[in-house]
Amino acid sequence: MIHKHDLLAISNEKLRRSATIASVSVATILIITKCVAYWMTDSVSLLSSLLDSGFDLLASLVTAYGVHSALRPPDSDHRYGHGKAEPIAVLAQAVFIIGSSVFLGYEAITRFTHPQNITHETVGYGVMALAIVLTMMLVAFQHHVVHETHSVAIGADRLHYIGDLAGNLAVVAAFLLQRFTGYDFFDPLFALAIAAGLLASAFHILKQALFNLMDAELPDDQRAKIRDIVLRQKGVQGVHDMRTRSDSDRIFIEIHVEMDADMTLRTAHEISETICAAIVAEIPNADVLVHQDPTGLVEDRLDHQIARQDSINDAS
Repeated sequence: MIHKHDLLAISNEKLRRSATIASVSVATILIITKCVAYWMTDSVSLLSSLLDSGFDLLASLVTAYGVHSALRPPDSDHRYGHGKAEPIAVLAQAVFIIGSSVFLGYEAITRFTHPQNITHETVGYGVMALAIVLTMMLVAFQHHVVHETHSVAIGADRLHYIGDLAGNLAVVAAFLLQRFTGYDFFDPLFALAIAAGLLASAFHILKQALFNLMDAELPDDQRAKIRDIVLRQKGVQGVHDMRTRSDSDRIFIEIHVEMDADMTLRTAHEISETICAAIVAEIPNADVLVHQDPTGLVEDRLDHQIARQDSINDAS
């Protein structure tokens, strides 16, 4: 019999794979159309959009590989699974985006000193309209996938496609302003603005990737929720030394649970299984490990060690 969480995992896998295929397809279509449009218009803001789409394709391919790797089940060499492949893919995306923003900024500054007129504006408008429609559809689908799967790689992919959407709108604005004012500086000015936005997006997703790779704890409200779930279970007399981390779309939880020192091992095991089931019922993507401790045990707990270190840090 297939359990509910197994069906959820299968559905999430299909969604994540579909999202990667969609992003690669959209990026490929936009690269082809923008290449033709740039060749005809010679617009640096359109060049910025073309470069962005080129890096989008590279980033989407890396994302596809990262998602494919992360979906592989645990094996003898990776008993925690392969979930860190996604944040590693996010790091690669950040590098791509930083590189494109630096190159674009340099090109835009050059156009300030050597301005060029935009030609064949109608072609530019048509390509930008196509780019805006396709990108909006892709971002909407990615938003749904991230909401359902919590995939960090697809979330990062969505973030820079949102930046693309803003960039495409900026290109249209540059075309219109240059047409009606006659000033050449609008084109490189908007290109610089797009470069700055790309750079900001890169640092945002870089921070998100490092959060996962450095095994940062879950937010306090989520930790409190987990603690409350455990304390509600019959036979639980206390909780300490809880450690949590997120890895791709999974949450790993390790927790020490205090129980009656005189209960049998079988009873303690049954309580532990009840705790795991209760947490998974509230957090379906949780991987839970319960350590059973007898009440009254005197030990140097992790909570005590952290409290001492915090005191030292506050004093220094």
